[in-house]
Amino acid sequence: MRKFTIMSLIGLLLLSACTKELPGNGEFKQVKMTFSLAPAEFGAVVTRAGVAVNESAVVNLWILQFDGTTDASTLVRREYKATIGSLADLQIVLNQGVNHRVLFIANTFDSALFNEANAPLNTFTYLQFKQKTFPLSDESGMYAGGVTKYLRMYGSYEGAVPNKNSSVFLYRIGARVNLTYTSEDVSSVPDGTRLRVTSVQLRDVPATSTYISNPFNNNSLTPATVINYPATTGSKTGASGEAYSIGGYTGNVSYYMPENIRGVIASVGSQQQKPAYAPEKSTWMEIKGEGVSSDGRVNENVTFKLYLGNNLTSNYNINANTQYNITLKFKGVSLTDARLEVIRISDIEIFQEVVIVW
Repeated sequence: MRKFTIMSLIGLLLLSACTKELPGNGEFKQVKMTFSLAPAEFGAVVTRAGVAVNESAVVNLWILQFDGTTDASTLVRREYKATIGSLADLQIVLNQGVNHRVLFIANTFDSALFNEANAPLNTFTYLQFKQKTFPLSDESGMYAGGVTKYLRMYGSYEGAVPNKNSSVFLYRIGARVNLTYTSEDVSSVPDGTRLRVTSVQLRDVPATSTYISNPFNNNSLTPATVINYPATTGSKTGASGEAYSIGGYTGNVSYYMPENIRGVIASVGSQQQKPAYAPEKSTWMEIKGEGVSSDGRVNENVTFKLYLGNNLTSNYNINANTQYNITLKFKGVSLTDARLEVIRISDIEIFQEVVIVW
């Protein structure tokens, strides 16, 4: 049985406007506004003790205001708050406008990210913002900060400035994949083969991420390049600060990764068929192990390919601000399963019969 839990809410920004107007520069008026930030839970999983990534906190914030809602609209005001005092009383100054877009990018820990050199006022467009990315060489690229790490977040408001009754959702930039597995004992099954896991690896992960997060995105886009996270083995603490345990017949591990929208293949009717029809650069888990016979001998080296997505069959999309909770129960190694690449090892008795003298 495999259980996928997909949740997509993170945080709510409640906006309330003051009536006070500050002097403008002759072209626009500046309006003082008060924001209340209230991050919500991230999916249904309770974070384990000792996790270094704080998934819900907002500790620094970029605020970007564009003079319209099209790709050609330009940046007219920006502010970076290095610290956030009270989430219930966040005061900022915006330019008054009728149909503007205001963006909120949290937890970058980069005060130069959208400064005049990187995002000049009245020149930097919303299209350029959409094209701006940050790189990943491994999982650690998904979060920022020091000892305590934080997930980047994104929110957007479109409409009049000021507006008393507006709300803005913040979404985490990236997804979380949680794997738990159990391999059932088959010692009582004649010729039974039990999978003993030796490593888990997240493969074909996009090597870059934008600063936009939309958990409802379904526009397929092939990543320019992909990377493989390092293989996970043993029982240690990962880059995120979370403990994992891989090896033997039970285990668990969690990964953070960027969005990867690879589309839907309607003809795929089962999880077993998913690897054969996967679009190029779809993200998948490689689970390596040994096929152990009921008498304790290793008969196969096994690679199990688990393609991720929003369902068990036809969907290959990994959405931002979404948790994928996967529970696998191995009931034995089936050599006809399309998810398995099996390399047979000669029987131990045959090894004993073959003697090579050099």
